[in-house]
Amino acid sequence: MEVRLLVSKWCPVCPQAETVWSEVAKRHPMDYQVLDIADPAGRALVAGLRIRTVPALVVDGKLTAVGVQSLGDAIKIVDHAA
Repeated sequence: MEVRLLVSKWCPVCPQAETVWSEVAKRHPMDYQVLDIADPAGRALVAGLRIRTVPALVVDGKLTAVGVQSLGDAIKIVDHAA
């Protein structure tokens, strides 16, 4: 499973999303990356999926969620995608 969390330096809640998803990545095997939308890889993903807000979660190439999920909701997303 490929999980990409799109964030931005100016986003006030992105650090909270990073904390949640880093914990999920410790508990579940996945290819997890945090991508800043100002970086080329992040910009490409944003453009390709027409993402308009961060934090945004992309699982296996599909926009799956936006905003900050609770740890329980994040685990449910991963379990459902597996």
